Amino acid sequence: MTASDPIIYGQTPSPGTVDPCTIIKEGEAIGTFYGFKWAGVEKNDKGEYVDMYYTADGNKTADPDASKDRFILGHSNPDVTLGWNNTITYKNWDFNVFCNAAFGAKRLNMVRFAMNSMVGASMFVTDKDYFSNIGITMPTPGAENKTYGNSDKWLENADYFRCENISVAYTFPRSVTKLADIRLSLSAQNLFTITGYKGIDPAGASFGEKNIDRDNGLDMGAYPNPRTITMGVRVTF
Repeated sequence: MTASDPIIYGQTPSPGTVDPCTIIKEGEAIGTFYGFKWAGVEKNDKGEYVDMYYTADGNKTADPDASKDRFILGHSNPDVTLGWNNTITYKNWDFNVFCNAAFGAKRLNMVRFAMNSMVGASMFVTDKDYFSNIGITMPTPGAENKTYGNSDKWLENADYFRCENISVAYTFPRSVTKLADIRLSLSAQNLFTITGYKGIDPAGASFGEKNIDRDNGLDMGAYPNPRTITMGVRVTF
């Protein structure tokens, strides 16, 4: 990073289809999103709905200039993270719950972009809600339209609250079993997540370059955390 070249761009998530979406720049957090500001859809001269974008001078255009019409769009790192772990015991019962949350982060939903944009190898729409949103958020199919993956049309709030683990257990003492202390337990992992994010996992990371988090926040379809139920028995002689 030099005075003549003050920006380091992230790696492109889809060469030939999507330009780099993140940057490293003095004064901005690592993992800062950089791209076009979406201005909705409007009809062109042919009466077709097309995507519009803001220009640097505040006007709208269907064909923004990448050299001057890109903006800081947000960052992938949360402003606040929370965690809560609590254990309650009563007589032979014990109960544990662990929850965490994050607020203030954004994620670029490249899966939703691919499902709605008819670009690259998949030249068709796979999002069931596309056609009900034509003229609202989606362009007319087949229109001369430019859809950019590095725009905030696909950038979403990734706030979430998640119950990571809940467990409950009961111990039968040796005085009852006449043999040993027997502890029966039941636990659930990844029980629920409260979020407005439309992707699979608001906290998942599916794209990075050599473990450097400058590309963090690009959702290319991370495999979701499974929900598991576990039963256990512990015998103490």
